[in-house]
Amino acid sequence: MPDSTPWLIYIGVFLGPFVQEDAAVITAASLSVNEMASWPVLFVVITMGLFFSDIWKYWIGWAALRNERAKGFAEKEKVIQLKDKVRRNLIVTLYSARFIPLARVPTYIACGMFRVNYPKFCALIFLTALTYTSFIFCLFHILGEVVGESLKWVLPIIGLSLATTYIGVLYLKRRKPH
Repeated sequence: MPDSTPWLIYIGVFLGPFVQEDAAVITAASLSVNEMASWPVLFVVITMGLFFSDIWKYWIGWAALRNERAKGFAEKEKVIQLKDKVRRNLIVTLYSARFIPLARVPTYIACGMFRVNYPKFCALIFLTALTYTSFIFCLFHILGEVVGESLKWVLPIIGLSLATTYIGVLYLKRRKPH
């Protein structure tokens, strides 16, 4: 069983983004800093997990247009204007969605609904995942050097606490009556 432990870690890291992306990346970076598995393998596995957990969301939007109500919604003037903006500014849109909590899923579904070029969508999703993973891994490794060996175990707690707090605040703001 001890020989299979790294593979269990890698499988968990790969599947993590299918549940909650930010927590999965923070967990992978924490495992990397604490040397619980090979950092290059963790980096590749979490990046691929992010990529595969995101590209299928495009097809939800694509399939939605088979529904008459969704098709009618997509033909509204404001939606058509948004479609044009998303297509013209796809790079900015997808990078923004990657870094703004709660924006990824609706943005990726909208890309499918707007019939954004799928290979281009996939390439940009990969680049945004690579950028995000690189940023988090660098941040955790720099912080790991600053706090030293004895306090590296605190990094995952801090990271997950900050992510949970930020997402909680956004959720509460959205639920607040206007």
